[in-house]
Amino acid sequence: MKKPLILIACILLTAGMAQATPSKLIRIPSTDVQPYGTFHMAIENTTTMFRQRDIGAHADPMDLGISAGLNDFGTFQIEAGVDIREPYDYPLTAHAKIATTEEAFGKWGPILAIGAYDVGAEKYKNDVNIVYGEASKTISFIGRFTVGYFFGNSYFLKNSSGNADSSGLMLGFDRRMPEINQKLWFGIDYMGSHSSYGALSFGFGWSFSEKATLVLGYVRYNDEAMARGWPPGDTTTNSAVGANTMTLQAHFDF
Repeated sequence: MKKPLILIACILLTAGMAQATPSKLIRIPSTDVQPYGTFHMAIENTTTMFRQRDIGAHADPMDLGISAGLNDFGTFQIEAGVDIREPYDYPLTAHAKIATTEEAFGKWGPILAIGAYDVGAEKYKNDVNIVYGEASKTISFIGRFTVGYFFGNSYFLKNSSGNADSSGLMLGFDRRMPEINQKLWFGIDYMGSHSSYGALSFGFGWSFSEKATLVLGYVRYNDEAMARGWPPGDTTTNSAVGANTMTLQAHFDF
């Protein structure tokens, strides 16, 4: 019960040495951090489309996430928050992130972030415990590139053979699309492994205002057989086969 809390504490303490649930591109975390003294709420629905249950139709529980900017130390910032997945018997998980600012390494330096998400207190129920490190760099008008690595709880992160597959690369790219409209955003990301977290995802976002954005994306799993809903890797209560999904995300700052 105490291990996830210790994990979050360790992430926050290592800061002495960074708009979502957590701040993310489509599926992987981004290096963005909620500004100090502000809050972010995200509502995410992930579901198959036009599928029957016997060929993989499923939906993840709705994810309601709240993030808060906890502090601003000038060259790095901290955010933390919780996710509530409903309906699920063990809905509450935590996330936290520390990231440097654009000024930390000068004009040509990257932004660095470390964090954790889906950190749960119920053993073998919601303790997926993804821990990651990332770096990102925006290159002129081309866009922002992100690269990182993650690892998590091998009880949940398995491949279709039942073997642990609990770590891998994170890659991402995103940019505003002013050539079309200043309110339009495009993102694509990749998360390694052949677990239920491993996927290539892409999507578009539309900013209705500075504080409200809607994102629509498509998730193509590295092993479609593992895409069966929540909890990840569950082969007893979910569909017998997997299927790729759509994700709809609403983000609000306040």
